[in-house]
Amino acid sequence: MQAAKQSQPSPCGSHSQPSLCAQEESSQQNVSFVQEFCKPANLFCAILLGVYAYFFVQSLPHWFHPGWTTDDALQQTFAFHDVNYPGLFEGDLIAEVMKGYLAPLHYWITYGITALVGHPIMAAHWVMLLQLVLACGFVFAGVRALAGMPAAFVSVAWLLHTRQIVQRLTAGLPRGWAAPIFGVFLYFVVKKNHTGVLLTLLAGCLLHPPATMLAAVTYGIYLLVGFARPSTRADFRRPLRTLLFLAPLYLGVTYYVVHRPDSVGQMVTYEEAMEMPQLQYPDGRFPFVPHRPASWELRTYGFQAFIARFYNPGRWVKQNMRPMIGGLFLLLLVVGAVRKRSPFPLPLVCFFFSIVTIYFLSRELAFLLYVPNRHLQFPLAFFFVFAFPVAVWKAFSSDNTTNIKRNWKGFAALVALCGLVVLGSGTGLYGDGNFNYSSTKKGHVFSWIAKHTPLDSLIAGHPTFIDGVMLFGERRGFATTETYHPFYARYMNAIEERLKISFDLHYARDLKELLGVAEKHSIDYVVFERKRFYPKMLQEEDYFPPLGTYVRGLASRPFMEYAYRELPAEVDLEIAPYMPFKDSRAAIVDVAKLREFFKQNDKENV
Repeated sequence: MQAAKQSQPSPCGSHSQPSLCAQEESSQQNVSFVQEFCKPANLFCAILLGVYAYFFVQSLPHWFHPGWTTDDALQQTFAFHDVNYPGLFEGDLIAEVMKGYLAPLHYWITYGITALVGHPIMAAHWVMLLQLVLACGFVFAGVRALAGMPAAFVSVAWLLHTRQIVQRLTAGLPRGWAAPIFGVFLYFVVKKNHTGVLLTLLAGCLLHPPATMLAAVTYGIYLLVGFARPSTRADFRRPLRTLLFLAPLYLGVTYYVVHRPDSVGQMVTYEEAMEMPQLQYPDGRFPFVPHRPASWELRTYGFQAFIARFYNPGRWVKQNMRPMIGGLFLLLLVVGAVRKRSPFPLPLVCFFFSIVTIYFLSRELAFLLYVPNRHLQFPLAFFFVFAFPVAVWKAFSSDNTTNIKRNWKGFAALVALCGLVVLGSGTGLYGDGNFNYSSTKKGHVFSWIAKHTPLDSLIAGHPTFIDGVMLFGERRGFATTETYHPFYARYMNAIEERLKISFDLHYARDLKELLGVAEKHSIDYVVFERKRFYPKMLQEEDYFPPLGTYVRGLASRPFMEYAYRELPAEVDLEIAPYMPFKDSRAAIVDVAKLREFFKQNDKENV
């Protein structure tokens, strides 16, 4: 009887119910994970990661603060005010162009979270949390699948430690999806879940096409290498066919996401950019051309996982860190060869080669393939974070055991890797995480605009000073520096014309001139930045080329010959009803009230 019971077939045999088998397999995996996690070494690593995560959160005091965001959010987050005020930016040129940077899936995720939490800035903080949690979770899962929990804990801690990666996630912008896209993609490739990879690529096209392009190239290389090997050709034939079959779909979706209407124009080419002062290094609005040497960009942007610009490790470390990283890479290869191991699994090798390929390709096809260094700094940092703990563990560990006594070489190698990272970038808890713009950065002008102006108001002023008017002021801005994007010819022409008009208003000779310009362009309120009318500031006034000459000409008059000088010292609605706001930073002119003021004066003079 006992023998019969022991030889009884498993419920998950060839004729078992699939649902019962799936449940049993899932249960076994959960038990395995819990058992592995509860091992002393893993618990110790988890505690250390928890402590570091606590200090990581403490190092970002502006995260989830409703008044703080990043400067790039001034371009891309204000559109979500439409949730609370439908049609607020309808028909606005700037809003339409800036919305074009919001990939569809990102837009609807943020739109939904905004509807739940009630404000775009807080929604952006929640999106950032979602991006960070997804990135950390899938990095952990992917590294664990390749090298076990100790290496996975190191990778997640390193991800949080690398502030250059974290800063790309700040304020929940579309670029922040690069980290979870890479993490999810690599996890599914490692697990050989081809369906998961294909779904990730589709979602990535709708979230962040540049990162998805890199993932797609990685997957293509991976499948081609697998297909080229006779021993694995059968396993890779079908996934490769499927990818080739779906490639037109991905290209079509990507084209739909990045294509701009004729009213905006299409992205400039590198040859066109070379003729544009707006894109010239070092004074352009975006100083991207001419390309810096590839060797310089590699030294500057390629090792940010090890060398942080927020920390000074000393001259010797700065000079020798890159050679040390190169030496570590060669050491891992040599040790792996001697021990007959592959420290870098094939998916990670393909990921590295795709980074290099896309980077050099983007140098030839800039700006059609985005900015070259963007394909280098973030992806390469992510590669180091994901791949090096795996490689170190695979090269030096005795086996897969997490017993420190039996596998002290593997743990010692991970500790040494952490030491190298700390040597170059310290604790990593430096900088503000790029939370560099607050609602009160320009005083209280934006809160006043949000509370005291009609929803359909059009606000003008010095374009840099009113950068936050659309996000914090919740009103349309006539022209701002943050939205001055010269990548699209027709939009560039339109925004530069608006910038000139903005400067005409800000540096108008008198209030009558200001009124004429404002009425001509249907501007409702004009914001003056007070400090720019000090004599010294007027002498130093400038702007990005080619508008710098125009601005310097407007600022060349004696400091008393400006409309701003006609404003009273304080708000007095009886004497000057056209100036309803003034603080230490700004003064506002209500154009409609200014018109009435002049009409009343004309009647009295008659």
